[in-house]
Amino acid sequence: PGKDFVSFVATDNTKGGIIGGEHLGKLLGGKGKVVLLRYQVGSASTMEREEGFLQAIARNSGLMLTVSNRHAGATAGEAKTSAMNIVDKLREANGIFCPNESSTFGMLLALRQSNLAGKVRFVGFDTSPPLIEALQKGEIDALVAQDPMRMGYEGVKTLVAHIQGKPTQKVLDTGVRLITRENMKTPEIKKLLSTQQ
Repeated sequence: PGKDFVSFVATDNTKGGIIGGEHLGKLLGGKGKVVLLRYQVGSASTMEREEGFLQAIARNSGLMLTVSNRHAGATAGEAKTSAMNIVDKLREANGIFCPNESSTFGMLLALRQSNLAGKVRFVGFDTSPPLIEALQKGEIDALVAQDPMRMGYEGVKTLVAHIQGKPTQKVLDTGVRLITRENMKTPEIKKLLSTQQ
């Protein structure tokens, strides 16, 4: 963020990417071929997620990044097309990471069309009803989720504090959660998902 602001209330996107990369590495037992389908050039938040993911993968010598320069584009349709253009790499891959909802959904569509859904480990970012359904079916292994309700709550709370002349935090990380089939029925995750459906 710039310097002329009261408080920056947001997700730590780099941390979210690291969490996704670490989880994918764990799913793969620390070895295998990995594909990163980036979002699009110029999107700061997803570039931070991608960088965090790459940091996590680089710390694991058994993981080999086979694709990291492919961009999905702005829509799920573009992401599907981009993923289909690397279908040979997807067939060889053990794990895949996508940094936002549209790239995750587009990759899911490509994996389904290629008969690879559920056969390759897949960690995405953000949630939507189709992605939650794919998680339940085993087509996606995990989703890194933001907490938009907390973002809104903390943003309003910070604004009110500032107006009242009270001190505020300069940067407030609203956190990310890793959602898996194993934890998606816990009260915390159910509450988070109920705000995003």
